[in-house]
Amino acid sequence: MIDFNASFQWNDRNRIPQNIVRAQKYLDSQVLKDTDKYVPMRTGILAKSGILGTRIGSGEIEYTAPYAKKLYYGVNIRFSKSRHPLACAKWFEASKAVNKRSWLMEVRRISGGR
Repeated sequence: MIDFNASFQWNDRNRIPQNIVRAQKYLDSQVLKDTDKYVPMRTGILAKSGILGTRIGSGEIEYTAPYAKKLYYGVNIRFSKSRHPLACAKWFEASKAVNKRSWLMEVRRISGGR
């Protein structure tokens, strides 16, 4: 049995087709927007850390609040539902379960895919 791993990385962002760049920017922005209602909310700093910690177009969403990881994987943590009724641990996964299809459809449209 042969193990094989492959990865693809653009070394020159200027050579990435513009429709792909636009699609990635859309996806990053839309994930943050759609996921917000699943992010636990007390002061709003956790959600804002996702906006501030993310470089739109990078393909990586990062919540930089010091307690973000603890809340994301929260075991035995009760989330207040008063400001965000859908707040939960693993908020990206919850949002993806609801929004993945629409995200993919729009990314395909923007990128020129089928």
